[in-house]
Amino acid sequence: MGLQILELTKENEEKYLDKVAQLEQDVLIDMEKHGRIGQLFVTGKEDISEYVHSEHNTVMISVDDNDDVLSAAYITQGQKPFTYNDITKYFKVGEKYQAYVRRQYTEPEYKKVVLESYEEKLKAYAYAREKILDEFPQFQNMTEFIQSELQSKNQFDEKSPLREKVNAYMAEYFMKKQETTGNTDSMKPYEQFYWMTAEEIGRIYRREIHLEELKNKDVLEYEKMIQLQQEHQEILTKGKLKIYEEPTFDEEQYYSANTGNSIEIDTYLTAPNKRHSGTARILVYEGIKKHINRFFKNPQNKEIFLCSTLHRENLSSKYVSEFFGLKDSLFVKRRQGRDREVHITRIRREDAKQYLGDMEDKLNVLYGYNPQNKQLSTKRKQTILKEQLDYEKEEFKRLNRARHYPCKYTGNVKDIQSKANKILKLKQRLKQIESEQDIEI
Repeated sequence: MGLQILELTKENEEKYLDKVAQLEQDVLIDMEKHGRIGQLFVTGKEDISEYVHSEHNTVMISVDDNDDVLSAAYITQGQKPFTYNDITKYFKVGEKYQAYVRRQYTEPEYKKVVLESYEEKLKAYAYAREKILDEFPQFQNMTEFIQSELQSKNQFDEKSPLREKVNAYMAEYFMKKQETTGNTDSMKPYEQFYWMTAEEIGRIYRREIHLEELKNKDVLEYEKMIQLQQEHQEILTKGKLKIYEEPTFDEEQYYSANTGNSIEIDTYLTAPNKRHSGTARILVYEGIKKHINRFFKNPQNKEIFLCSTLHRENLSSKYVSEFFGLKDSLFVKRRQGRDREVHITRIRREDAKQYLGDMEDKLNVLYGYNPQNKQLSTKRKQTILKEQLDYEKEEFKRLNRARHYPCKYTGNVKDIQSKANKILKLKQRLKQIESEQDIEI
């Protein structure tokens, strides 16, 4: 069976869009059939089409000889800051991050920018409030809306309509300001001081501020909103209580990540009855290659981040993320009752070409994907196979430990035999290549 790798575009959307949407449904039904509830949320035909028509997003698909869609991958970029789909926000919380931000300024500069950014946030909040109340006329004010959300099933979680609207419209305010002024850094203070409250500013200025003393209605409403959103400040603390493998990475390397310089490996699907080894990785690679190359066409862009979120028990998603180097992760609270792992890695401009070349070589050796007909040396093939073998061995050990670990971890360990089989095949491949080398000698 031949496979063709395509980008879903405006030109071929009519031919393939329905098939991609159906693929989502087929995968969802299969996952639920096997007890994997809550591991996939379908994007839906309309939103997939929005991806296709957006300049920020990419949809890659593979089709067979009958033009049936067998797999798909969605790569997204340019989300609005602090909205649900902004993965980078998890690295902009806590005392360590605030200390890092403070080091970027002299003391007088810091005091000045803190106050200015807060005043600008209030203007953004007023802008958002006006749009929201116009959009939801059933609420007389924001307090009513907040109380309604708190009493709802999801309890004002990250996916709540109000929370999403506030963040989206506030970001819109700053984006418009950026376009008007031409100042490309106008969003930066908003991101750095998103969680800054009036009380904290008072401490910085060594002056105590009490909310009840504030007469400005915008201040009071905005402060109440911020207080309700404080769960982000507890993400790292709560996450450490839930992380099975404690993260050992330095979060500071990700403090400069934002929605403009980050790519999310959003979704990747493969038809359950027609699985083809490596297809998801191939589609993801073609998608991120497009985004990375486009991003670094701008000489001012110095680094790009790859991100993904996944259900802890969805090992196939974990393996795809880690294949592309997304090995640093946090275990975070997303929606109510739906915790997720957030994976991330950074690629500097000077390393981008090497990174893409390495991924291309891995796909060539491990999955036979070689559209450029690139010839690799025996030594290079051995290196790739040995690295993958070491990874599979470590994962086998991790799964085996999880099976016997005396805790409430409920990760899927049924893939242990699959890992053992993969290790055996990799050893056989290595032995075959080594014997071919002996013959050449």
